[in-house]
Amino acid sequence: MCGRFVVAKELNGITELFELDEVPENFDPISYNIAPTMQVGVIVEREIEGLPSRELHKARWALIPSWAKEIPETPLFNARIETVLEKPSFRDAAKRKRCAVVASGYFEWLKQGDSKRPHYIYPPEGMLAFVGIYSFWRDPAKEADDPSRWVLSCSILTKDSAANLAGIHDRNPVMLSDENLSAWLAPDYETTPELLEALSKESDVVAAGLEFHEVSKDVGQVSQNHAGLIERI
Repeated sequence: MCGRFVVAKELNGITELFELDEVPENFDPISYNIAPTMQVGVIVEREIEGLPSRELHKARWALIPSWAKEIPETPLFNARIETVLEKPSFRDAAKRKRCAVVASGYFEWLKQGDSKRPHYIYPPEGMLAFVGIYSFWRDPAKEADDPSRWVLSCSILTKDSAANLAGIHDRNPVMLSDENLSAWLAPDYETTPELLEALSKESDVVAAGLEFHEVSKDVGQVSQNHAGLIERI
């Protein structure tokens, strides 16, 4: 699974790295302890006047299905890649509403007996692009002319852990290579099981280049948010 992650790069750095055409105003993406239901940066691609436009948007990390009458009590922040096209909560979004969630790295907890030891998992250079899906949900409790009535939300797809990460946890986020980011974001096709299987295999290649180390248990407290959370102990 993926329950906490980090963005340690400023917006202009993310814009340059992912070749973004549009970014939100007054958005500071840096956070060292992002938890479900918080705002995160997601990359989507739209076609404008026949040309692709790669955009960064702010989204709630925990999907709200477009048909939901209210926000789900259990946050839908992860979706299993093996069943995402089947589960009612995810399948509509998974078919066409593809996005990438930007991250500098993520946290996972290694269980040993009764203890849980948090680890920070990250690329030695650059950033990660998690495979994501998104949805627009209209809040029925808000007036039709209220601009906040529409909520953009997302989930991160997960898979069985890559061999080098399996010793920490049995699941990891599905990660995109630089080469296939554009292919995943393209809005003009429907997601297939074959594509998801290929992404799962590709993710293991990306994961093979990641590094990790143990970090402070302070990361378990959402109120803690500082660069010291990713330092090796």
